[in-house]
Amino acid sequence: MKTKSTLKAAAIAVAITTISGIPASPFTSSASAAITLDDKNHDAKAVKIIDTMIKALGGREALESIKFMHQTGTISIAAMGLEGTIETRISSPDKLRVVVDIPMMSKTTSGLNDGVAWSLDAMNGPRILPAEEAKDIINQTNLLYPLGFLEHNQTIEYVEETEFDGQAAHKIRLVDTDGDESINYYAVESGYQIGSQAETDTSMGKLNVITVIKEYKEIGGQIQPTKLVQKIGPTEVVISILTAESSPIDDSVFELPAAITALIKATADKEKAAP
Repeated sequence: MKTKSTLKAAAIAVAITTISGIPASPFTSSASAAITLDDKNHDAKAVKIIDTMIKALGGREALESIKFMHQTGTISIAAMGLEGTIETRISSPDKLRVVVDIPMMSKTTSGLNDGVAWSLDAMNGPRILPAEEAKDIINQTNLLYPLGFLEHNQTIEYVEETEFDGQAAHKIRLVDTDGDESINYYAVESGYQIGSQAETDTSMGKLNVITVIKEYKEIGGQIQPTKLVQKIGPTEVVISILTAESSPIDDSVFELPAAITALIKATADKEKAAP
């Protein structure tokens, strides 16, 4: 059971970093011209490909108008015989609540509110996420964050045209302003992002995660991927989005659970009492 619980925790940590409509080793650089913004080095060809994806999703103006997101779906880990549900609510830029419920295992709730990124389940109890775990959650809760890719990355580099998930794809390397590196894949034909590869910080430490982004369709008035296949080592976690809407969400949905509030108070009291 420990293995199942540990894998589930990793899957959830990864899942909540891949919830927005714009999903986010040695490399061979291209000789494309570069765009320099202050201390940033951006490959013009790579920037154009990402801009094309934004247009394919409806355009910058349409995406900037989305302030709320409520998604429901399923999550499965076939190798372990696990199936359950996932529900995500976002009030951009700083409120998130994700509930993952897999029968025969504890329900896990995670969120972000009042600057606190947290998780709660029966196995691990209440946790305040450390900065390295909270970073991706904070960024993805801000639905405008992916649109600021020029500012948030110090390097945007076109690597090569390759194949990913059976499609011709542009491979782009990104290094954000904290020095964290990732690879994104964009379909040559449709312009959509179809995959990514990066190390993700979780309670288990850093995990190398490959994400396949599939089945784009209009759902909830927005074009977005409705299937994510996340490969964590030899195991695949499949997340399917069934419903989505962008209506306003009451702030009460994002209130910190009593156990998290108590943990925050206990931590503050301990720090105050320390010599």
